Amino acid sequence: MPVPQGISLSTTFVNVTILIFKLFAVYFQELIGYKNNKDQNKDSSKNPLTAAETLDHTNDAFKHSIINSRNISEITAISGYVIREHVITTRDGYLLVIHKLENPKLFTRRGSYRQTDKIVYFHHGLMTSSELFVLGSTKEKTLPYLLADLGYDVWLGNNRGNKYSRKHLKLSVSDPRFWDFSLDEFSYFDIPDTITYIKNYYPVFDDVKITYIGFSQGCSQLFASLSLNPSLNSSIKLFVGLSPAIIPQNLNHPMFKLIVRQTASDNAFLYSLFGKRAILPSVSFWSVILGPRLYEMIVDKSLSLLFGWDGKNISQLQKEIGYPHMFSNSSVKSLLHWFQIIGAKRFQMFNETCDFGLTRLSSLSESSQKKSNLVAPFPIADHLNVPMLLFYGDEDILVDINKTKNVIVDNNEIMREKLQLILCQGYEHMDTLWGDNVYEDVFVKIIERLEQDSKGNIDNGIGVNNKTSIASISLQPDSSKSTNGNKTLEKPITNIVINGNNTREQYINGHNKITEQEGNMKVTNRIVLEHKDNKIDISNRKLINYRVY
Repeated sequence: MPVPQGISLSTTFVNVTILIFKLFAVYFQELIGYKNNKDQNKDSSKNPLTAAETLDHTNDAFKHSIINSRNISEITAISGYVIREHVITTRDGYLLVIHKLENPKLFTRRGSYRQTDKIVYFHHGLMTSSELFVLGSTKEKTLPYLLADLGYDVWLGNNRGNKYSRKHLKLSVSDPRFWDFSLDEFSYFDIPDTITYIKNYYPVFDDVKITYIGFSQGCSQLFASLSLNPSLNSSIKLFVGLSPAIIPQNLNHPMFKLIVRQTASDNAFLYSLFGKRAILPSVSFWSVILGPRLYEMIVDKSLSLLFGWDGKNISQLQKEIGYPHMFSNSSVKSLLHWFQIIGAKRFQMFNETCDFGLTRLSSLSESSQKKSNLVAPFPIADHLNVPMLLFYGDEDILVDINKTKNVIVDNNEIMREKLQLILCQGYEHMDTLWGDNVYEDVFVKIIERLEQDSKGNIDNGIGVNNKTSIASISLQPDSSKSTNGNKTLEKPITNIVINGNNTREQYINGHNKITEQEGNMKVTNRIVLEHKDNKIDISNRKLINYRVY
């Protein structure tokens, strides 16, 4: 049959191939016949949210909207949240896009977003992106949404090279030098530069600290960052680790075990298989071509071959929603770095040559490690001084919790007190994000810890910095009892009028904005203040031991 003019044989072949794959995918999707309704009911039966919220997160329209979303902004918009993009320039010239998740309910009347010193920074794992954390099949399985609803400022980071961070000041994405990075660069540049950017976003707060929540390699990156940048410890309020991978056990399939052994002595072997640029560059293409059900089946089988996972704790609905957005580009070198760590059985920097053990970044580190004939380990225990809450599953071969604990507390008595390990029975690697019981087993515990830490940081007096002088305060309770003598009110106060002589904006505990000016001033947002014994003493013209709700 003659080929129409203007269409090459190669183009025709590609189009026919794509058509065949689409027909193949549709056929197998119908053949497989997964019982989605059963899984949806399973998800919704334990959901503590309202019936309307549950429906929005379990019907087919929601599922297909998530699957067909092109980016994180579209994903979060489906659930009613806003994403703000911020671009960070790292010290070595990469442009990282990080995302700030905002709850529209917390916007002020003037359209600005309320600032708070309750700041949480999420970071993803290997070959994923910030989307990983907002793919829950229900709202209760989406920790960033839960925290945003509680008034936390939520940030989601991205590594260089993934779908959101594919630009450099000088290098093109097609240049192999762009992809010349591993866990070393993630830890020495990306994590510290992101934390610095987030801290600088809050000039109203003195010495702001961040709660860091990492998944898998996101945990490894902070461990390595704290080793290479010890001063970073002072910026972390709490480190929450979900499936913290530091020294994984060997891979499950014999073929992959062979690859690990081979790469331990020869970097060129893996490069000969995958090149020196991006790993799995066409994964998003195949997720579209195959469709969610067939793609989910292939991913499940691959994870079973690699890691021995059976995915029994993750519902079919969750897989169909999560898997299409789960993977993103990274460098072949970053994968090679993990093979080196598995082969060496220690958490170490990248071995550039294998023969001489040269580590490119070891001389840049703040730590005491220097180049030698052996590749430098990440000296975690030497520098750690951060409270930690680590969740791990007993069926996760990527987490060797005993080795992890030893690396953290080795000769470090401080960390023996600050480290808390929580075992999740029957959990595999992904279950700490998407498991059927992740809300009860993981997220509730995280929220309780964060709320406990927040209550321990309430300031005395008005203003975050404790530097505000107030000329006089008059209180207008709704229906509270008051005595003129000692000015003590027995019920929480809802309306406040302050006479001040300064002109500036202040925040009470990061939540409720006060505009202070000549003459009378009113709180722009409703606030409730209460003393520990349910009384507020204003005899000295200041509020004592208050809480803001």
